[in-house]
Amino acid sequence: MIIQFLLVPAVVLAVVLSLRSRNSVRGQARRKILAGLTVVAGVLSVVFPSVLQGLADWSGVTRGTDLLLYGLAVVIIYLVGSVSVRFREHEARLVRLARQVALSEAEARLRTTAEPIVARDSRAS
Repeated sequence: MIIQFLLVPAVVLAVVLSLRSRNSVRGQARRKILAGLTVVAGVLSVVFPSVLQGLADWSGVTRGTDLLLYGLAVVIIYLVGSVSVRFREHEARLVRLARQVALSEAEARLRTTAEPIVARDSRAS
């Protein structure tokens, strides 16, 4: 079956691409293109179901709906990995921010407690 030779690399590619960093412009463009292609494929499969069935017959899948399900599974795998990476990046950003706030607060506390001591020492001289 041709579908096996198409799905295995598609799943591997979806996982690899979804686990990359999300900060690049290329990654943002890739997500937008994937979203657009998913919408176009969905609309075309509704408007022209015979084309989907023809693709299913060519690839060795019994029904066009099964082929659509396989395609959506690949898209979902990509999205799950992508959301996971986004969550980890936000979590790391939140940790850095919390550390920065804690250091700033500690520094402010040290300044307020050190000032009276310095003032007393200068009066004693």
